[in-house]
Amino acid sequence: MNDVFVTSALRSSFYRKKLAGLSINRWEDIPFTTKDELRNTSAYDLLGAPIESIATYHETSGTTGTPTPSWYSHSDVTKEFKVILQSKLNLNKSDILLNRFPFALAIPSFILYWACQEAGAAHIGADKASMITPDQRVVEIMQRAKPSILALLPSEAEKIYEVAKQLHIPFPTEGLRALLLAGELVSPKRKEYFEKLWGVPVFTFFGSTETGGLFVSDQDGYYRLNNPHVKIEVVDDNGYPVPHGVRGNGVLSTTREGMPLLRYYNHDLLEIRDPDPASEDQTPILIHYGRDENTINWHGKEWTFYDLQELIYSLDRIPLLWKVKQNGETVTFILQYEPDQDISADMIKNEIFKRSDLEAEVRIEDIIPLEKLVGKPVYSKYVHIEKE
Repeated sequence: MNDVFVTSALRSSFYRKKLAGLSINRWEDIPFTTKDELRNTSAYDLLGAPIESIATYHETSGTTGTPTPSWYSHSDVTKEFKVILQSKLNLNKSDILLNRFPFALAIPSFILYWACQEAGAAHIGADKASMITPDQRVVEIMQRAKPSILALLPSEAEKIYEVAKQLHIPFPTEGLRALLLAGELVSPKRKEYFEKLWGVPVFTFFGSTETGGLFVSDQDGYYRLNNPHVKIEVVDDNGYPVPHGVRGNGVLSTTREGMPLLRYYNHDLLEIRDPDPASEDQTPILIHYGRDENTINWHGKEWTFYDLQELIYSLDRIPLLWKVKQNGETVTFILQYEPDQDISADMIKNEIFKRSDLEAEVRIEDIIPLEKLVGKPVYSKYVHIEKE
């Protein structure tokens, strides 16, 4: 099986140069591919197929450095939409999918559009990055078109819920049967919170612009390692494999035609677990803890993004929006609640300590003013003819 990933990688000039003169007879001798290598390499060197076979080009956001290029062939398009269509989401021709992901350089919106085309499902493009479709407009579209699936970032799900609440629109709206969330980690407690808010099951989509869509969670929230075009490894800080049930650093290989990846060390924190012996599905389970850059270390203890979410969404009163900041050994939770909620910082601080032994500072303040959520879009059409 490993030969397939090596053969795919050697179709790109990047890997032919990287592996030249190296012994690659043993999988563990193959060096990791780093994010910096992908950033600093010519986009065309990463191509694993002729340009005539390419369907789309994408890039990462560049928020943590130079954007990483990413190519998808027409054959890759089929592999990508199959990840959606073969999942427990059960996208079908009776569905109307409202796609809130940005139709820009990131990949999720395109994968979902391709899946809708293949399944015969109706598609609504409500790009989050477009000024034409602010949050209030999305709620209005949901009322008019009655989508059965809403696909969006988890933070968008929180904002849109609040907008609907301000407009006195109860959820779930008519016809809605599922949320599909991607682009941010969703821990079990956060998933449970969303399902309570929205009143429908939540599915999550794991992957990235570099790797493509890899897995859709099942109804229990688990990612099953069932994608034949992907190999997942979990290694310690020295690069050695860790046993199942131990958290470590993610290393991903893909056979994607447009841009194959071989032992890509992507800075995700992952764990592979053996399935419950009583489970009908005996496929191993992948747990995602977030990126290594999104951890905080406090008095020798590490808190991943997953750990922080489990804490926040276990609070007696869950905030509308939140952030965590660290300055040296000082950890500060910035929490936004609705104005009519009688909540003090000391009350939350004590609860956080009781639940976690984390001595954190707490600030209750607006992260996004509520009036901004229901504001009118700045966008307007250019007018060629005016009458006074």
